Amino acid sequence: MNSFFKKDLLVFWRDRKEILLAVFLPIILIVILNTAFSGMFSSDAESIHINLGLVLEDDDTAGLEQFAKKVESLEIAPDEKQRIMEQAMQIGVNQQLTGFFKNPELAEWVTVQEVTKEEARKLVEMEELDAYIKIPNGFTNTVLSAAMLGNESKMGVTIHAKEQSTELSAIEDVIHQFMNTINMQLALGQMGELNQSTQPVLPQGGKELVDDVDSYTFPQYFTIGISTLCALFIAQTIAVKTITEKRERVFNRIILSNSPPFHYLMGKVLSTFCLAWIQMMLTYGMIQLVLDVFPDKSATFWIGLFLMITLFSLAVAGLSGLFTSIALSIKDTNSAAGIFTMVVMMFGALGGSFFPLQGLPEVIQRIGEWTPNGVTQTALIQFIQYEKLQDLVIPLSLLLGFFVLCLIIALFTFPRRGRI
Repeated sequence: MNSFFKKDLLVFWRDRKEILLAVFLPIILIVILNTAFSGMFSSDAESIHINLGLVLEDDDTAGLEQFAKKVESLEIAPDEKQRIMEQAMQIGVNQQLTGFFKNPELAEWVTVQEVTKEEARKLVEMEELDAYIKIPNGFTNTVLSAAMLGNESKMGVTIHAKEQSTELSAIEDVIHQFMNTINMQLALGQMGELNQSTQPVLPQGGKELVDDVDSYTFPQYFTIGISTLCALFIAQTIAVKTITEKRERVFNRIILSNSPPFHYLMGKVLSTFCLAWIQMMLTYGMIQLVLDVFPDKSATFWIGLFLMITLFSLAVAGLSGLFTSIALSIKDTNSAAGIFTMVVMMFGALGGSFFPLQGLPEVIQRIGEWTPNGVTQTALIQFIQYEKLQDLVIPLSLLLGFFVLCLIIALFTFPRRGRI
């Protein structure tokens, strides 16, 4: 068996182009992807700042007077009219809106200046303002009538801009949030306390970190996904070399020499394990040195990563053994090579090596989590966040089970004498 193992390593070593691809291709792909996506998801990206104009055509006093006339015309008890007016005088719709934009949290990314309608249009055209908000005449009366008397509202705050932009979408969200808060508080009858204790809620955003849990990054995802995919292609490469040996009748000569065919199969398995393990160790080592994708990780993390690489390489070796048996059993060698490539690409797609599993339907996600690269990727992403070795017990067992299953199938389908 040692002679077959040595033979496969020497055959691979003689193909220098294959060696260069196996060693440098995953490293180059990871560096390119990391460079292409760098900054896209960075928390240090420059935040937007909005210059906003406020055109205030409405008047709180006039609006209250109009609303008071509507209340007086209602056929309700005088005490009820008095209660409605007391509550209405505490609202101050325009004051709420202007005060909302002067909120210190909002002022960090929104600068508001009160201007006339003509000035606002001119400043927007000159791109000194991103947009302006217009509060039309009668707005106070309309809001109070709709909220407290149940009248239909046909007037609202409008936003005017030169063109659609990220800034405009952001300010639209802010206005909608403000109006939803005002409407909810009016509906609950809490507006009597609004000026004193209840303020419109600003939309919140940001990244929330759970204690003792590290988030994983896209460079880490690329490193895991590309390294596992390229390791799977080692199994396909070894199987293709088996097809070449079959075409050159190498296996026939092995049978005629009375060498156990099992040794030939195990030589393929062991050589694949060594090549995949070396490739992954070099990839992780070089990427860590160049990009530092796993900063400040403990010894526990590196032990767990070493175990996952070793068991995944063993799973790839089992797949190579299965491919070898299929290659020797199928007469159409071109079909065999196509099948191996298709299987590896399918594992890559289902296992999340091309794109995150979260982007796939749930059923496909469940299937992908049982592929060797899917098991490895899911386990390592979780391990990056928690660094608990006990979390790797099940994934390591699944990879070992995949190796044993592939080896058993390979042994049962491996051709005997007279079947080549």
